[in-house]
Amino acid sequence: MIRDRRLGIALLLFAALPVWAQEGQESESTRIDQTQVEQSSQRAAEAWGLNQQEYQRYESITEGPRGTWSPNLDPLTALGLEARSQAERQKYAEKLVETERARVEAELAFQRAYDAAWQRLYPNDMPVNSFTTKGGEDATQSVFGSNPSVSSQRLNVVVATEGCDQCEATVKRLLSSGAAMDIWVVDSNGNDDRIRSWATEVGIPSASVRAGTITLNHGGSLNVDSSELPRVAPRG
Repeated sequence: MIRDRRLGIALLLFAALPVWAQEGQESESTRIDQTQVEQSSQRAAEAWGLNQQEYQRYESITEGPRGTWSPNLDPLTALGLEARSQAERQKYAEKLVETERARVEAELAFQRAYDAAWQRLYPNDMPVNSFTTKGGEDATQSVFGSNPSVSSQRLNVVVATEGCDQCEATVKRLLSSGAAMDIWVVDSNGNDDRIRSWATEVGIPSASVRAGTITLNHGGSLNVDSSELPRVAPRG
């Protein structure tokens, strides 16, 4: 009888081992996941010049009303908008200025390298810019400007190659006036050749494009309906 009891206890212990092992594995997996999240958060904080506490506050802000009102805000802007004091607001404003300055300098340096490479590799073709604007609302504002009523010699011209009877006529009229302009083609679908073909048909001088007096740009990210085209505004 005693032997049977010992055997039964042993079997129960053996049967319970997988449960203990599974619980241990789950606990270890949870610790690993938590560590990975913390490491990812730490890297993101360092990339924006923030400490861990600041980045955690940013994450908390994005989960609140600000995250709904202004989705996809970068950490510095979010922290600045929700600053708890003037000193804190000034701190994040200065950090954002430095970050944006570095970004713009890097993009301009790459643009210069891109232009030089284009001139070297395709000196007789018209260059098409594909990386000079952000998508969505920021792109629309960068093209139409925050105050379109301000007079400027350089124009932003948004057109479509199809379904816009007045686009070609408008560009030709601007060409005849000698206007410097940045042309945005909303239906290019990222196809440089489509823009070049349209530009040739309209009569845009390739020399003007190479000189930068006129630029040709993909404008699909502007989210402008073709029925609203053409659109002409001073560059903001």
